[in-house]
Amino acid sequence: MEKKAWSALTALILMLACPALSPGQEEKLDKIRVARASDSATESALWFTKEGGFFEKHGISAELIRLQGSSLVVSTMLAGEIALSQIGAAAVVDSGLAGGDLTNVATIVRNFVFYIFSRPEIERMADLKGKAMGTSRYGAISDFAARFALAKYGLQPEKDVAILQTGGPSESVAALNANRIQAVALTAPATVRARKLGLRALLDISKLEANFPFNGIVVRRSFLKSNEDVVRRFLKAYMEGVVHAKKDPVFAKKVLAKYFKSDDREILDESYEWIVRQNFTLPPYPAIPGLVTILKAVEARNPKAKTMKPEDFVDMRLVQELDKSGFIADITK
Repeated sequence: MEKKAWSALTALILMLACPALSPGQEEKLDKIRVARASDSATESALWFTKEGGFFEKHGISAELIRLQGSSLVVSTMLAGEIALSQIGAAAVVDSGLAGGDLTNVATIVRNFVFYIFSRPEIERMADLKGKAMGTSRYGAISDFAARFALAKYGLQPEKDVAILQTGGPSESVAALNANRIQAVALTAPATVRARKLGLRALLDISKLEANFPFNGIVVRRSFLKSNEDVVRRFLKAYMEGVVHAKKDPVFAKKVLAKYFKSDDREILDESYEWIVRQNFTLPPYPAIPGLVTILKAVEARNPKAKTMKPEDFVDMRLVQELDKSGFIADITK
């Protein structure tokens, strides 16, 4: 009974927060498709913006699309099917090194909010030698995290530790629990599920790299050039959605419950406190120091990285403009 009441209240709050538009109003909105790579809490900035009605406030009708892993998001964007996405900068670097025209215009999470979870019998990173580590998809942020952490501990991915694709966070936790893999990089809410199963939180990756472009807004440069005002309004809406969620935890947790399809209070509380309250950062400037880390990490497999600068993968003009204009200060008061 309590769960039904909670779900009903969730629906009512979201309905009131995002009033219906008339057909005439909908026709005036700029329609865009925005991709994300998972249903983790790090993706929730888009959900808050959508459910709070902030896209419509700024003249945008946004269709949110879920794809499996940032590498698939990148290939879909390069095919011209999607103009904007919310993904980590590691995929943008890989794309840029291959000649892609993607650029990071905002970074909302500038911390490596991943834990390496392992089987209970794995007590140290060194114990993973000869074992298998999972990743949602090759080229995804979880893949970069796994390889980055292994290298920091002197383990060579694919030689010392096998890297296996396991699907999304839920599938990765299931694979770890079934011992098909022995470790995997997870973020909220999968971290809560892993702990409840008795799996070991082996390593907090944020302790290895504190300034990292974990997640943010990526756009095709060609789209930005011809639709700069749309991207500007998108960023305004996006930032307002984040501010609203940080100021109103009740609203934020209702939205998380809707997209997680779960009313588990522990999952909602950890996702909100760890990711939204502590790690959603404004102004959302791209994390240049973290891009240096990414370039150094990929030098071994792609020597071209040595010739590139972090600034080659970002365009922070719009965030700078919104910051200097006082817009960000006004919405965060």
